[in-house]
Amino acid sequence: MLIHISQTSSTPMYEQVIGEIQRLIAMGHMEPGEMLPSIRELSKQLMTSGITIRRAYQELEQTGFIYTRKGKGSYVAKLSDERLAQWKMEQVRGPLSESVLQAKKLHLKEEQFHDLIRHMWQEVDEEKQEGEDNES
Repeated sequence: MLIHISQTSSTPMYEQVIGEIQRLIAMGHMEPGEMLPSIRELSKQLMTSGITIRRAYQELEQTGFIYTRKGKGSYVAKLSDERLAQWKMEQVRGPLSESVLQAKKLHLKEEQFHDLIRHMWQEVDEEKQEGEDNES
């Protein structure tokens, strides 16, 4: 399991771990029933305390992303497509809400904002396509 965290981020380490595991699950990189690394293993891998990983696992369990079997370990839970779609929308809603507020403060017209989003979406697609072309 490849988890990327930043020691210098202002986001607490346990929140970074939660976000990364949720992302891996939502993107299908971790399958339902798949065992997560033990708290000790993951804390060693990420060079952080076991308390940090334990807290992340507890919150992941409370939100239904994982389940734990006493003495056996923690596993990826089976989430409905609806639940995964809801989680993805929640991840985008916060930052996008800030952007909408900023656009309104600057008196940007709604159509200008929509055009900006469409343009940015196309740029990302083009960059992705260029990256794929360069790999060939």
